[in-house]
Amino acid sequence: MQLAGILWYQGCNDAKLLDDALQYESNFVALINEYRDVFGNKSLPFLYVQLARYSGNAYTQYVRQGQLQALRSPGLNNTHNVAMTVSIDTDKGTSVMVHPLGKDIIAMRMASQWEAMHAGESMANMPSGPLAISMEQLGKGKAAINFAPGTALGLQTRKPIYSTAASTQHVSEPTSQPVQGVKVADSYGHFVEADAQISGSQLIVSSNQISNISQVSYLWDIDPQSSSLLYNGEDLPASPFVLGQ
Repeated sequence: MQLAGILWYQGCNDAKLLDDALQYESNFVALINEYRDVFGNKSLPFLYVQLARYSGNAYTQYVRQGQLQALRSPGLNNTHNVAMTVSIDTDKGTSVMVHPLGKDIIAMRMASQWEAMHAGESMANMPSGPLAISMEQLGKGKAAINFAPGTALGLQTRKPIYSTAASTQHVSEPTSQPVQGVKVADSYGHFVEADAQISGSQLIVSSNQISNISQVSYLWDIDPQSSSLLYNGEDLPASPFVLGQ
């Protein structure tokens, strides 16, 4: 049997228990490798959806982190033709449902990635929201977040439309509000809310409560309620993340 590619949307069951959520990255990477081995195609396109907002499972944010890290996991035999669709803004206000609305929006984003793969585009040219990859300390109470090449062009804030008025062509709206949902932590792992400003292709975070920032998180919640999110110039949302020690 020959396959053109695989579309994958799964992870809610793994978000019920912490141990399962923490194992998600390694299990998922092994699954991608095995599918490619079974079908004899080392670069078989594998497109998957990062978990949407859902208030019913306690560890969804850990699964999302595993899904983000899988993109560049050292255990992945071949990172070519692997893409993740961020769905944090797609549920149309139905985050209490384990199967939320917004699959039309998700399908549109995945289709764009599939077309890019079919055209032979590299990872840097794959349609994707900003993908955080590293944190850089800038001094007392300040740090910079760096994103994967090609994903952070034209950074902006936008307000998701969390209602059934959302559509494939109208998922979010411009806003003048700063990026919300950012927190920083000290070396003990104590998180507090932080300010965040866009600077070119970086996100600069700051806090007057923590002088030595050890970790930065964004939308680190099972069902984040922030109304001003980080997007790039393609109007694609940034993946939730946690970075640091």
